[in-house]
Amino acid sequence: MLICTAGFGTAVIFMDRLPSSLRAFGDGIPVLAALAFVVGVLVGWAIRLVRPRSVLLSFFAALFAAAAVPGGLIVMGAYVFSTVGAQRFGADTAAAPLTLQGFLDALPGAARQFWNSLDPSWPLPAIMAAAALPAFVLVLSRALRLRRTGRHAAAEKPQRDPEETAEKEPEPEYRAPFEPLQPPKADPTATGSFFLPPDRGQA
Repeated sequence: MLICTAGFGTAVIFMDRLPSSLRAFGDGIPVLAALAFVVGVLVGWAIRLVRPRSVLLSFFAALFAAAAVPGGLIVMGAYVFSTVGAQRFGADTAAAPLTLQGFLDALPGAARQFWNSLDPSWPLPAIMAAAALPAFVLVLSRALRLRRTGRHAAAEKPQRDPEETAEKEPEPEYRAPFEPLQPPKADPTATGSFFLPPDRGQA
């Protein structure tokens, strides 16, 4: 999201290099919406790389993509304040070079100006929706597909026969008719005694 925020702000800064007819079309809203759509696709694909299975993650993806739009506009404002802000003292004043400290110092002022100039009309929400929609759809489709694949794999898993899984009971010892039940003879060698002779009859 931070990378897309910086990229969106940089693209807005260099929008003045586009043809004037393209920038003037629809007050520049279609161009910004196209940039926001690219941001949403990038955020959505980045989250898809972690193989998400939670549907709730799609809402976070939409939130991250939508937040990149005002974040990019604030980045653009901070860049303008820290570089060309010195031109307010005269048209011939050279633009100050961009420095990290100057950019960080200009961020709070850019955020305040963005908040004060925030218009509750439809352009900004529409641009944010253009970023949130692809991120939401990409992550949600991946999560639903993984869940559906997991359910199919569980359903197609062969189930073992309950008769095979049941523990087999030992078969009773076969005895001839009218044969009395005799307990098995103890093996003298099992007692560990070397002085008792083996049972020759049993052998």
